[in-house]
Amino acid sequence: MQSIAQVTDTSPASSSAAQLALARDLAPVILFSDNEPFLPSRVGVSVLDAPGPSPSTGLDIAFESGVHRIIEYAIWWDWDVQHLYELEHIWLMLDAADRIVAVEASSHGGKFAMTGSDGGLPLVDGRITLISTPGKHAFTATVAGQDKAREQTELCCGELAGRGGVLINDMFRTAIGPVTAEDHRAVKRYLQARPFAPVFRFGQAVDLAELDVCTWPELASWIPGRVRDVLAQVRAEQPLLKAVLLDSGDTLVDEGSEVLDADGYVTGAELIPGALEMVEALAAEGYRLALVADGHVRSFETVLGGHGIYPHFEVKVISETERCQKPDRRMFEKALRGLGLEATDAGAVVMVGNHLERDIGGANRLGIVSIWQSWSHRRSRVPASADEVPRFTIRSPGELPGLLAEIERQMARNGHNPGLT
Repeated sequence: MQSIAQVTDTSPASSSAAQLALARDLAPVILFSDNEPFLPSRVGVSVLDAPGPSPSTGLDIAFESGVHRIIEYAIWWDWDVQHLYELEHIWLMLDAADRIVAVEASSHGGKFAMTGSDGGLPLVDGRITLISTPGKHAFTATVAGQDKAREQTELCCGELAGRGGVLINDMFRTAIGPVTAEDHRAVKRYLQARPFAPVFRFGQAVDLAELDVCTWPELASWIPGRVRDVLAQVRAEQPLLKAVLLDSGDTLVDEGSEVLDADGYVTGAELIPGALEMVEALAAEGYRLALVADGHVRSFETVLGGHGIYPHFEVKVISETERCQKPDRRMFEKALRGLGLEATDAGAVVMVGNHLERDIGGANRLGIVSIWQSWSHRRSRVPASADEVPRFTIRSPGELPGLLAEIERQMARNGHNPGLT
């Protein structure tokens, strides 16, 4: 067991300083994977003298027999491999002489006893020493404890990197302020561009006493601003697609199912399987959507409106209103202007359509990223010129969200728009 002199000064300022000194003197060491990219930077300390809720987690803190006080370490990371910001916790149980008699630590939202392989305190060179899960930072007392979740850890650090976007903890939700779907997407892409294959050798040691150690209230008041600052930095540095332009016929709507009235207006039609889900997924991810289509306004209002898609479009550019048809550049330029974008933004805009001449050719000539949906066989499937060669091809609407995510990941890796050589 470890021990130091007891804290005896009871004045508020001196007590706080003495408690921080106690916490530093007994601070644990954390061992990280040799290639762990995300290390902690601050620690908020609470010294508890009675049972009750944890100040930083709300978990119930019990005092077992012989425990006189408990030091709670709330440990801050800017990043978990799956989301922006992370708090994990270690609790040291002290006897009346301030000797450590037990240790608990957090793991995936729970609180667990930490014991060494011999059943005693997890000590290395006389210091409490815990192992941090690569990327995820959950604690175990032994390397063997990390091996139990190795497969899941590897999945989180790879395929599932960035999945959580911006972590919104109820404790800080109001103070952090609004976080948009696009904010979440920026964070996802930032982390998806930084996956790693964790090694389960734990040679990186971080002594919590050497970090910025403060009281929990000080850390809690700092966290919302820190989250906003990190998010602002990501938004400034992380390139994202600025808009998605979508055609309608044989892109969203099955033209073969259209029912026309005597005046040539479409009164009903079926969506291509997966089209509604695709549009809803893009809207949920914060993509700005514009309809760029040839036809009658009333037809689109009836069909796309009837299927619940029409309201998702921030801008609608329809040939009947514009008095021109794709591939006329005015259709695409009107969409960009309606979205508040410039011609120089074209490389961060995609156009998705089924028509090689109208959709693909028109987009390519303006530098818009072209995506051909080859679902239908009603139009030519052979480019008539170099202008009609699509940058990307998908077979159905359901493939689009994944393609857009990959384009943005590539943008992140390259640090520029997807106009790749």
